[in-house]
Amino acid sequence: MNYKSILFFLGIYSFLVSIFSLLNIFYSIYFDVNIGINSYLITFLVSATIGLLFFFIGKNHRKNFNLTEQLVFIFLGFVLIPFLISIPYSSSIYGINILNSYFESVSGFTTTGFSILLNINNIDEPLLLWRSSSQWIGGLFFLVATIGTIGSKQIKIKPAYLISGGASGKNFYNNFNYNFIKIFIIYFSLTIFCIFLYSLVDLRLLDAFNLAFTSISSGGFIPDVNLSNVLRNNLQILVFSITLLFPILNFFLIYDVFTRKFSLKNYYEDLHILFLILLSTLLFYFFLIPQEGFLNVFLAVTTSISTSGVFAYSSNFDSSLFFILLTVVGGSLISTSSGFKYTRIYILFKTSYQEIYRLVKPINVIDKNLFNQEVKIDDQDVKIAFLVFLSFIVSIFILSSILTLDYLTFEDSFKLSILTLTHTTSSTLYGLDNLSFLDLNNFTKISLIFFMILGKIEIIAVLYLIKSYIFKG
Repeated sequence: MNYKSILFFLGIYSFLVSIFSLLNIFYSIYFDVNIGINSYLITFLVSATIGLLFFFIGKNHRKNFNLTEQLVFIFLGFVLIPFLISIPYSSSIYGINILNSYFESVSGFTTTGFSILLNINNIDEPLLLWRSSSQWIGGLFFLVATIGTIGSKQIKIKPAYLISGGASGKNFYNNFNYNFIKIFIIYFSLTIFCIFLYSLVDLRLLDAFNLAFTSISSGGFIPDVNLSNVLRNNLQILVFSITLLFPILNFFLIYDVFTRKFSLKNYYEDLHILFLILLSTLLFYFFLIPQEGFLNVFLAVTTSISTSGVFAYSSNFDSSLFFILLTVVGGSLISTSSGFKYTRIYILFKTSYQEIYRLVKPINVIDKNLFNQEVKIDDQDVKIAFLVFLSFIVSIFILSSILTLDYLTFEDSFKLSILTLTHTTSSTLYGLDNLSFLDLNNFTKISLIFFMILGKIEIIAVLYLIKSYIFKG
């Protein structure tokens, strides 16, 4: 195992933590908010030291990982980077212990949005900015991992190679350099664009930054207890809903539009997703919750499919299970949204239909094209999609069983299990707004941490690692 080179790449992400800790230091100095500034200085020193140490340990070693080493790197990234992110929580004045700090940081890094902070209106602004920043770093890490490893043709866990923008090369070092730089530039540009849009509709600058970090990463942290205190008019709701399309649709869509490389045949997946959003919005508005207003319904649909989940739902009609199903669907294969992913659902439905059709007319030729494009679905794509679906169901059952051992009801445990695995925050939209993560026992918190990480890298990837080590042994 090439651990030294794995440390080299972990050092690169440690530097990102250093950069954001500097951002918080500058913010604290500029706005004269001295509360917690020492914690960001400590974070900067620790993350920069670890980054430099890992960089020099691995800089002269082989950088081209095999698939097993790539998965180990991703797993260690989701475990170790949150430890650095947790420093400002554990060293703050709010008395957050180590486990709660790590829970908050993992929740941010996996873009889940579960929080142990009971009243964030009493939290200082730099720490709110830090919470949102952790989502941004996690979203970037997830995109690079999806395009470079988890979605590659070699492993097919998230078959991003079927969609425009997926990497197909086998040299990890070359892919990482190309993917990281390109993804970082697009990701950063979209974030600035979101901040610009929010500023146009008169959101205050700090709220614009926090919401931009949340929307672009499909995270669940917001700068206020209630989103309606931030989005106060219909125009702000509309703009925020539109920006939530960024983590739903193909990450490279806007880039290809601006660089004039856009071709409709490469983005049929996004057309399907847009149709699903439109159909769901109309269905909810005309038949289920018309009293909420069209813009609020549109926001509820986009925030669910993006697996962000931030929404202030006030209707007397309980439609939580409908919206939870949308979080399971998720967005594009190449996006920061979680969930099962729309294309994998499409593959399963199309394959099921074809098998039934084959029984009726066995002589006919079966179309195996994806979205009627030139890209073909092979048998392994179907098997992986089915295994991921099966593992998702099993994970829900296991986590629900664990959660019922705490004070949660079976319904709340079932809902929370799905939201954990789809990395969607527990808002009023899903009937879990009164849930206090701080009051959960330590075993429950550890279990949620484990499944938040597991949901990001997929249980199939973990099984692949276990199989690789057993086979090697």
